[in-house]
Amino acid sequence: MTALRKNSDFTGQKPQVAPARQPRLPRYTSYPTALQFGELDGRDHMAWLGDLPAEDPVSLYFHIPFCDQLCWFCGCYTHISNKYEPVKKYLESLLKELAWTSSLTGRRKVSHIHFGGGSPTILEAEDFERLMSVVQEAYEILPGAEIAVEVDPRTLSRDKVNAYGRCGVNRVSMGIQDFDEKVQKTINRIQSTELIESCLRWFKTVGIRNINFDLIYGLPNQTEATIRQTVLQTAFYKPSRIALFGYAHVPWMKKHQALIGAEMLPDQAQRQAMFDIASRTLVDCGYQAIGLDHFALPGDTLLDAHDRGTLRRNFQGYTADNADSLIGFGASAISSLPGGYAQNTTDMKAYHQQTGVGESPVVRGVKVTAADQLVRQLISDLMCYQQVDPEARAREFGQSYDFKREYAALGELLDAGYMEVKGSCFRITEAGSPYLRAICSVFDRYLPANFEKNPDILHRCLHESEG
Repeated sequence: MTALRKNSDFTGQKPQVAPARQPRLPRYTSYPTALQFGELDGRDHMAWLGDLPAEDPVSLYFHIPFCDQLCWFCGCYTHISNKYEPVKKYLESLLKELAWTSSLTGRRKVSHIHFGGGSPTILEAEDFERLMSVVQEAYEILPGAEIAVEVDPRTLSRDKVNAYGRCGVNRVSMGIQDFDEKVQKTINRIQSTELIESCLRWFKTVGIRNINFDLIYGLPNQTEATIRQTVLQTAFYKPSRIALFGYAHVPWMKKHQALIGAEMLPDQAQRQAMFDIASRTLVDCGYQAIGLDHFALPGDTLLDAHDRGTLRRNFQGYTADNADSLIGFGASAISSLPGGYAQNTTDMKAYHQQTGVGESPVVRGVKVTAADQLVRQLISDLMCYQQVDPEARAREFGQSYDFKREYAALGELLDAGYMEVKGSCFRITEAGSPYLRAICSVFDRYLPANFEKNPDILHRCLHESEG
């Protein structure tokens, strides 16, 4: 288990324009990362779907890009809709994409289904059941498959939760962010403890006991005291899994974030203190740290996967899902397939048009090479377990790979005390753990900072942000 570590992710207060700085490090939820996505022919996407291994289970992801109200901290792809008609229209296109995709893949076995957004809870109960009914017709959902829904408590209802129970949903992820009322008002996301408790009672009634809480540190008007109180209140409810994310203030990318004044944001030292106190409090309350930003109670499948050595990382973060293929549905959704990554258009009009005529809505992506697959595993080893044995992995993948450049950078990290080595296995030390993603970038062949024109990996470790 990784030691508690600093999570140096942002440099404090931000101006309202993009700062002049090196590109931020990827989150390594994929490799190659989205930074390498370019124009992709829909025919490649179709070929990849048709070539999926026949007996291997797949995962499904459904993106529901609608919310009733805009949260000012949000960095997701979503649309604000005060009417249900656009959501209903989107569902029809989603069902068409599902039918078109299943015609290419055949009736595959499914081990994991995830509904994200936006706010999947914006779907009315009967529409969620209709969508799940079509999924069950198109694919074979395996016994024990995890079916997870991201929940906005403000758009939840007892009827919707009852529908989740009937459809086999067995995990929900609740967007808590912070329990402090002042912080909630500042980020335009007000949800009372009474509302949260009502939702939890509804879940219990239908047998949904796998509960995730999503928390955010570094929010405006947040303090060490308020984040600690939020964590203590979270622990009181005993969710089996917690994600602790750092707020990314990028108003040059998400214009609505300009509604949050930079003067209200904690500086880097305060952010670091918030992460440290939140992490320590979670551990004191019985949670175990996993990877970069996740925590789980004993018995949670994520912790079990970590202990078995099968923990993975995908676009939803850390996961216990062991499927090698993930098929994404909906505007902006990304599929991770053996042939490569394929992302659907974010243009809603184009999405409706292409699904309406039975064409691939994919517009971006990247093909994956054999070398990419090896590097992806090396980075996954570091992100999930903070250690890596490059030579052993290369033999496992049957590849002859020259690690000369990587070993030079790893040598610098050893000298600095950020890593230690035993045999051919390199492990990140407690001193190096604040720079997890920077260390992962040692193996990233696409990241310009790792080429000979800019070989100073230690400088990057010391000064590049984690967020």
